[in-house]
Amino acid sequence: MSRVHRIELEEVNASQGSQKLRAVQVSVKRIVNNTVISLAGQLVTWTSTLLLTVAYGRFLGDAKFGELYLAINFVALVGFPLESSFNQQVTRDVAQQTDKATRYLTNTLLLKALLWFALYGLIILLSWLLGYTLEQFQLIIICGATLLSSSTATTFAALHYAFERTVFPVIGTIFEKGLSALVGILLLRGGAGVETMAFVLLGGSVISMIWQATWFFRLVGLHFAFDTDLIRQLLRTSIPFMIYGILGVIYYRVDTFLLSIMTTTAVIGWYGAGYRLFDTMVFLPGLIVGTIMYPVFSKLSNTSEETLKLAIVKSMNFLLFCGIPIATVLIVAAPNIIGFLYHNTEFLNTIPVLQALAPGLVFLYANTVATSILISSHQERKITILAAVALVFNLGLNLIFIHRYKQVGAAAVTSLTELLLLCVSIALVPRRLWPVASLKVGVKVIGASLLMALAIMFLNNFSNRISVFIILLVALVVYGAVVLLLRTIPREDIRALTRSVRRRKTSHSDPAPLEIPDIL
Repeated sequence: MSRVHRIELEEVNASQGSQKLRAVQVSVKRIVNNTVISLAGQLVTWTSTLLLTVAYGRFLGDAKFGELYLAINFVALVGFPLESSFNQQVTRDVAQQTDKATRYLTNTLLLKALLWFALYGLIILLSWLLGYTLEQFQLIIICGATLLSSSTATTFAALHYAFERTVFPVIGTIFEKGLSALVGILLLRGGAGVETMAFVLLGGSVISMIWQATWFFRLVGLHFAFDTDLIRQLLRTSIPFMIYGILGVIYYRVDTFLLSIMTTTAVIGWYGAGYRLFDTMVFLPGLIVGTIMYPVFSKLSNTSEETLKLAIVKSMNFLLFCGIPIATVLIVAAPNIIGFLYHNTEFLNTIPVLQALAPGLVFLYANTVATSILISSHQERKITILAAVALVFNLGLNLIFIHRYKQVGAAAVTSLTELLLLCVSIALVPRRLWPVASLKVGVKVIGASLLMALAIMFLNNFSNRISVFIILLVALVVYGAVVLLLRTIPREDIRALTRSVRRRKTSHSDPAPLEIPDIL
């Protein structure tokens, strides 16, 4: 090869390397931006949901709270196909081919509208056959209408996520949760009942839907393209997601339904009060994996397996780093948390519910990463195995445990099901993608969490009137100190992440070389 040809080849390789580096820089910067936006939005929605849950417990009481919680979960139990069938397909496919966004929107909304009519009729029929009271029946009717608006909103959100425009779904959720909490708490203080609260939730859902739809059409355009081939494709490829939706319904909703048959609304209220707190902690894997990393997983699965594994490990590390201490606090400080939030002796029975649910958080966090790997790499058919295993395991255990231990039994089965799902999903993930490096992080985090638990127990033994805020502050300080002592997060990684955030303030000039932080 002549000297001139070698020089030309070196220039081409340098140009290609520069383009790849620039693509990585942009990708990492976008991930950081989306993470910051999502965390800020989640802080608002998490606080709003928590405050509204507390208001339910304080103003409605355990029985009325149980009626509302039953209606919400019954509708979700029957209407699960609207949420589990198409959204992940839309995000994955549009992230890979953005020019098909309006086509996917049109045909997905058409399918969801037709499906909602059928499911809404089924909801009404089943609630009548099950002999629910008139008030419960009316609540179910209102929540059934919310099912349509929320499923439409999640379709627009799936498309925004595909374009990595996280800000619009985040603001939509803030509108929904924030306004529902604000209006709901004011109405509850004025003596409003459960039906009014159901209408408040419906209104918040409609506002979120309108906001996300408006911005989608402004950015992408108002185009409608009906495509029978795409409809057939969506229906055909939705089968694994539909089956996996059955899984979600089984361990996430069917326990409330069984409690309604085998116990009283007060028991459902105790269980719902604990489960709603559990729900508020589930935002983290949905935020990090479902919102931010899932589109990244989808793209990397077609381009770079090495980078994909790096992203998987970092996602798993972060979720273990957060999930294990959260679960520890929920177990050790459950009496303090329930007593502070509800101020009602009726909810003392919620304490063991929260403690039994807490371990499931850790398993759920890790399982979110594993299932996202399967779906993003077009291996969603494997999750039908998860559904089959969970169907037998969860339903069978619930029938036994609820009969003997009521709300605590249902909570324990939820955690056991999450553990089973984690084991099976990890086994289904290709071994070359296993986040083995996360085991080291997990061990360090467990050690730090145990020391944090000892600190909380010492405070509780010292005085049973210590504020829950002091307990949480001490827990945070102890956990943070031990984590730093164990070097769970290397200093160079913290500096790299800090530089990534600071570069968000940089002008429109070309970005400087950006390190991919080896976080955790």
